[in-house]
Amino acid sequence: MNQYGLIARDHWIKVAPSRYAALPNPEEYFEDLGDQVQSQVDDLSQRIAGSDLAGETYLEKVGRLTMAKRQAKEIVLADLVWITPELSADEAREEWASVQPPVEALADWAFLMQDEDREFKSVDPIEQLAEDWMLPESFLEVLAVQDNPYRFLSEQAEILTESANQRYHRFQETQNQEE
Repeated sequence: MNQYGLIARDHWIKVAPSRYAALPNPEEYFEDLGDQVQSQVDDLSQRIAGSDLAGETYLEKVGRLTMAKRQAKEIVLADLVWITPELSADEAREEWASVQPPVEALADWAFLMQDEDREFKSVDPIEQLAEDWMLPESFLEVLAVQDNPYRFLSEQAEILTESANQRYHRFQETQNQEE
């Protein structure tokens, strides 16, 4: 295994251990990847360096070739070796939570439901909301008649936490099916 294969292997072990572990034959994979990187670095560095310049001194040529190789190495490593780090379980959960609608959206829904003498009229059917939020319809029916839905939700932290856990689990299952 050449230096590029070693660099790639060490990088994967550090930032993507589960992807590394999933490789059927890591030694062969990184040996092949190292050879591919070496070939592309050689080709690209020649293109970047270009032809010898008229009147170029030995030191100038060495400098030009060295810089071309460094640039080629940087480009090829970025393209073939540097992979996106895996998120820890906590980081993945935080990332998921950051794109979810806030719990306050349920309170806003409840206020909409109370419009016109508390008749159940809403853009979002209660069944759909229950499915989306993984909450019982009975919970949403009680929420919809609260004088202060925000306070009610703050008092239901345990139920909302379980709802978030179930929604995250559903999200993970969907992600696993897509892979």
